[in-house]
Amino acid sequence: MEENVTTIEAPKKRPTFLTVLCILSLIGSGGFGLLYSVYQYATFESTYPAQMEKLTTAMDQLEQAGMDSGFFYKSTENGIVVLEKMSQNLGLITGVNCLFALLSLLGVFMMFKLKKNGFFLYTIVNYFWVLVPLVLIDFDASMTNSLIGGAVVTLFVILYALQLKHMD
Repeated sequence: MEENVTTIEAPKKRPTFLTVLCILSLIGSGGFGLLYSVYQYATFESTYPAQMEKLTTAMDQLEQAGMDSGFFYKSTENGIVVLEKMSQNLGLITGVNCLFALLSLLGVFMMFKLKKNGFFLYTIVNYFWVLVPLVLIDFDASMTNSLIGGAVVTLFVILYALQLKHMD
């Protein structure tokens, strides 16, 4: 008499920390990355003049106060450069940001499903995404924001890398 033994493997349980990382990435890539890009595209024409007016006024006030060098002046000057470049390339910048946001979300979803390939997709996409402002807007004007963005991406990549042992 032959005995058939059927074994059923329990599905892998996703660690709580990985779930938290995925939710934070969903908020970052989906909320800030995708939704903000679409919102910015939809409202840019109406908000551009007021933003430019505020930055120009701020520069004038800094110059009158004798603060025409230094961090605040340079930041305001960079803000004007960014706004001008955004007005020239708004469609391209929005399209690229939306593409990277969707690819990043795909990587997050894959990691949420415990697929290791999601980590590699997320990592590549987010490091290239940090370069978008440097390439499409202005290298000097976007450097500070890109450095901060790169630091955040690096933190998340390290935290996700620590969770790779739970992924297939």
